[in-house]
Amino acid sequence: MRKPNPLMSNIESIQNFYLSFKNKDLQTISRLCDDHIEWITMKGMPHGGTYVGFKAIFEDYFPKMLSNFKEFHAIPETFLDSKNHVVVLGIYDGVSKNDKKFQVPFSHVYEIKENKIIKFRQFTDTQRIHESLN
Repeated sequence: MRKPNPLMSNIESIQNFYLSFKNKDLQTISRLCDDHIEWITMKGMPHGGTYVGFKAIFEDYFPKMLSNFKEFHAIPETFLDSKNHVVVLGIYDGVSKNDKKFQVPFSHVYEIKENKIIKFRQFTDTQRIHESLN
């Protein structure tokens, strides 16, 4: 089992998660996530739904979802701590394969247990993302 860093606050862990995701640092991401992490994305997102486990999320869902875009960035702006949850408000900024640009606000809710991310929940305007794909 991968060991978490008990000295990091929940917000620091999530900030580190976004930085690691941006840098495609799967090793750090895997240290921040529970082995059985549950990842719930909006059903209106490309390949949206519920995924469980690191491989299902980072080796199946993300490559498929990201294949729809030339660029796709989740830019966090605000981090809100609530005991074992961190809420992140931000913007998806991207370009579809059709060269259509989009900026869509998001809310991400992370649940943390024993310094590990155990659950992720996404809220966003999927229609605006789909409009960029057509």
